[in-house]
Amino acid sequence: MVLVPMSASASTNWKHLDMNSLGYASKQKVLKYNSVNWGEFEGDRQDLFKDTKHVEYKYAKHSRTMVMRYKNPQRYYLKTKYNYRKLIFRHGHKTPIITYYMKVGHDKWKFVNTIQFWMKKPIRY
Repeated sequence: MVLVPMSASASTNWKHLDMNSLGYASKQKVLKYNSVNWGEFEGDRQDLFKDTKHVEYKYAKHSRTMVMRYKNPQRYYLKTKYNYRKLIFRHGHKTPIITYYMKVGHDKWKFVNTIQFWMKKPIRY
């Protein structure tokens, strides 16, 4: 029998994401975007990255990185069950700068954009 430390086993489990934990923004500003990936994911985001009750996440506190997984509505065509979105949080909780990456199926991570938010309700991450 192998004993695993509690913190290591807890960090490997996917948790249900409550979108309210990401706070409410009063305004936002796009700082940087990849024009190729921005156009590709902007149209597909409504379908491939739909915020439903099935969204799960993993969060690494030391790097402030969140990986979210969405059930893939096109899993029969893409031969994969999940699509992923990675958020990297920088700066504070009231005016965070968040960098977004997307991964559809078995593709590599693609940079989409970096946005600065001014929060009404701060984020928890």
